[in-house]
Amino acid sequence: MDPRTILVVLVMGALGIGVLLGLRGGAYRRSDETAPLPGHWWVVPLAPFAGVLVDHALADRPWPVLLPYLALVPAGIALAAIDADVHRLPNAITLPLVPIEFVLLTGASATTGDWDSLRRAGLAAVLVGGGVLLLALVLFGRSIGMGDAKLVVSLAAALGWLSWAHVLAGLWLGFALGGAVALALLLTRRASRGTHLAFGPYLVSGALLAVLLS
Repeated sequence: MDPRTILVVLVMGALGIGVLLGLRGGAYRRSDETAPLPGHWWVVPLAPFAGVLVDHALADRPWPVLLPYLALVPAGIALAAIDADVHRLPNAITLPLVPIEFVLLTGASATTGDWDSLRRAGLAAVLVGGGVLLLALVLFGRSIGMGDAKLVVSLAAALGWLSWAHVLAGLWLGFALGGAVALALLLTRRASRGTHLAFGPYLVSGALLAVLLS
């Protein structure tokens, strides 16, 4: 295992523990959300595992290019855990994630001199992220949630830095995964047409899969 991968494992493992400690307190819950708090134990092994996969997918890229995608791992894991628990994505994570991603993507472009990728990332955030936000506003409560839409802004920017194909693949995979799970729940009668499904985990999974499959 090369030194970069070892460092990724150590850092992501520490971040996974930090995410677990933050989730264990249940501070993300509202006063009326009183169901038993999940253990969330899976976030600790998943963080370094996902980090290594991202590192492997971008092995030919320098450190500054790797950082925006590594940052999505702990944030995405935390959002997936929260969304699966309370069907909500907190602004405390989705909103700061947008400037964090753009700062890291700017660093990636500054290092590589690839400013076209940064412009494409901004355009993807505006067109795709803005379009999903508009859809969430117009179809409020009947389609994708506002938390999911805010998350798409960061995901679109990160995927857009790589290519438009990554944006399309990430969104398609996210919707496909969510749709497949929804269909399975309907067929097994564990959900009905009116059941609200947690969509955040599938958006994050689709984005990371798009990076890995590249």
